[in-house]
Amino acid sequence: ADCVVRLSPHRLMPSLLALQPLLWISALNAQGLSAFSYGLSLNSMSAMPRAPSRTPDTLNAWQARGSYSERPTWLNDVSQSVGVRAPAKAPRWVWSAAWKMGKRALPFLHRWDPCCPQDTCVNLVVVWLKAIAGNRLGKSKGDDGIAFAMLPCYTRLVIARPFCYLYPRLHHQNIAIRSAFLDAALKTEVRQNADDGTKTSVIVLGAGFDGRGLRRMALTPEIEPDRWAEVDLESVVQQKRALLQRALRRRPDLLALSKRISWHAANLSNAEEARGAVCDALLQDAQATSPRSVVYVCEALLIYLPEASARALLSAAVDEAVGAGARRVSFCFADKLPGVQKAFDLDAATEVLAASRLQLDEATWTPKPGLARHMGVARFRNNDAG
Repeated sequence: ADCVVRLSPHRLMPSLLALQPLLWISALNAQGLSAFSYGLSLNSMSAMPRAPSRTPDTLNAWQARGSYSERPTWLNDVSQSVGVRAPAKAPRWVWSAAWKMGKRALPFLHRWDPCCPQDTCVNLVVVWLKAIAGNRLGKSKGDDGIAFAMLPCYTRLVIARPFCYLYPRLHHQNIAIRSAFLDAALKTEVRQNADDGTKTSVIVLGAGFDGRGLRRMALTPEIEPDRWAEVDLESVVQQKRALLQRALRRRPDLLALSKRISWHAANLSNAEEARGAVCDALLQDAQATSPRSVVYVCEALLIYLPEASARALLSAAVDEAVGAGARRVSFCFADKLPGVQKAFDLDAATEVLAASRLQLDEATWTPKPGLARHMGVARFRNNDAG
């Protein structure tokens, strides 16, 4: 019922063949990728003819991503803190190859997809990766199968169980770490607001194709927010509606929950559009008589915005929430804070957030490897709110 075009096996083969390079990389990982990468002993290396020079890029390509001499347990520590297994210690070139192969597979995977989604800011790649992670982690730690339900019929079978276990723990595991952090942070903020006697409105900035709203309301309904809003580009919002319609046909148990989510279109790199969308999302809060708090969720959005636009977005988000009468504003992020280059630069992160009246909770500060390297929670308490 959820697929318009019937596919014969021979028409499906191009999609399956496109995934073969990833499976090949997976096989290398299963047979001992570290041995493949680092198996050359120092003696054998000394016997080999040396190149005239080796650039830092060449050296970095063979460095295991997430493995750093000054912090050898960094990735494991982050993974343990969120309760998710660490990604595989593979060289950077393997990570890069897996990413490129996944991107090249997308046209084949969606060749017969009536929804015709686009990979805006890698939204499409990420939903496939979240589907792999969700299928591997299961309901308790995964996404309850929501990302998998969004994907096109037939071609999605290449990441269904048990095939999902063939993919090495690379990009999907990195995304699983930040998703687990944000889920836990969001759960804590909503519970604290409830303990303070305030209802919570959640606004996801740059939501993409993420199904966190449905996932959180389905798995923990007893502590979930009163309202849920998502803001992204108009084209992304329209495509996500189509993907969710497909998911809801497969998961009718989520239909009632989906009606509690509102979508708002805006180019978040434009300060005025961002303010307008956030204001629209908070309109009901401004009219509410009971005390309310606002929780913003930001996952891998700021890395795509110019630094000035990212700073303006943070200020606009706080200003609009305070203007709507929010008692407390929380900012849960797994992203790259504007102007903060180093992962462990706590002082710079604190300064950037303070410029938007947000106070970073140092206990939540959890840097991790990758582009979205900063994870934490920052808050602003509005003492003027009733």
